[in-house]
Amino acid sequence: MIEEGEHAQKRQLFAAIGEAMFARGLDPTPENFAVVHALMTGDENSVSPLAEEPGHSDAAQELMQVARRQVETLANVAATTREEVRDYQGDLKFGAEQLAAGAGPASIKALVRITESMIERSRLAEARLEQATEEARALRQKLLDAQSEARTDTLTGIFNRRAFDDRFAALTEAGVGVSVALCDIDRFKSINDTHGHDVGDRVLKLVAQMLSANCAGAMVARYGGEEFAVLFAATNSAVASRLVDASREAVAASPFKNRETGAPIGQITFSAGVATSKPGESEQSLMRRADRLLYKAKASGRNCVEVDTGLRPPPRAAVRRSAPVQP
Repeated sequence: MIEEGEHAQKRQLFAAIGEAMFARGLDPTPENFAVVHALMTGDENSVSPLAEEPGHSDAAQELMQVARRQVETLANVAATTREEVRDYQGDLKFGAEQLAAGAGPASIKALVRITESMIERSRLAEARLEQATEEARALRQKLLDAQSEARTDTLTGIFNRRAFDDRFAALTEAGVGVSVALCDIDRFKSINDTHGHDVGDRVLKLVAQMLSANCAGAMVARYGGEEFAVLFAATNSAVASRLVDASREAVAASPFKNRETGAPIGQITFSAGVATSKPGESEQSLMRRADRLLYKAKASGRNCVEVDTGLRPPPRAAVRRSAPVQP
């Protein structure tokens, strides 16, 4: 019987929270539910609209400080409202006792004044709650944007190495086999030295765009400097190498000129090494194998892809005619 009673109370609380959120026009988000739950139960610890993650920049740390202040604001709103409700309940109880004792119209008028006062307080509390909730929602979006920026390479707009490592770890934990392509722009230092860093930046953006376009569905990340990494989930080296080779051909075929002088820069190329993970293999081990294959491609004359099977990708015409290789 006790368990049934507790279950009924939980259902009533759940329904009451839902009705309160609907009445205030609040979206059914976790943070809004937590706020209303705190108001009704007095549990200030439940007011946690934002999950803290370790920050890696001053901006992220500042946002987290603002988040903590927001939580304190919401908790204060909850505490103030609870105190007002307790006062109202006490006044009502006293008024009811006076009426039961045979008090006259004066007690009724007093109850009316108390009720009118509580209605006004409720309106103010609702306004404070809506304002605090809206501020929390805006802050949550800023934190999401900050987290996204922390995982994005600012120059090329693609993922950075941190995002690559996180994705690799997630796939490994899920037991998903991966293939990795490590790509390095050929003679990039010479491009920078001859044409300047602005041109070098444009070359980086071009390679990022070509890899993203031709390796759709895979994660393309700037791994460092002029090096890019492509992470393929549940894909073998043969399939991955064909997609990377398509990117290599697209980059090599792109005309490139110096915007200031109009002079042709010459052919832009990159070399790549592609390796597929072995059962239980760590990211470090797989990346080392891909790196060795990349250096092999450089030693083979650059502008080519080396694969861990020891075979180069077939010509593009052959790729178009061949049946898809299953992961």
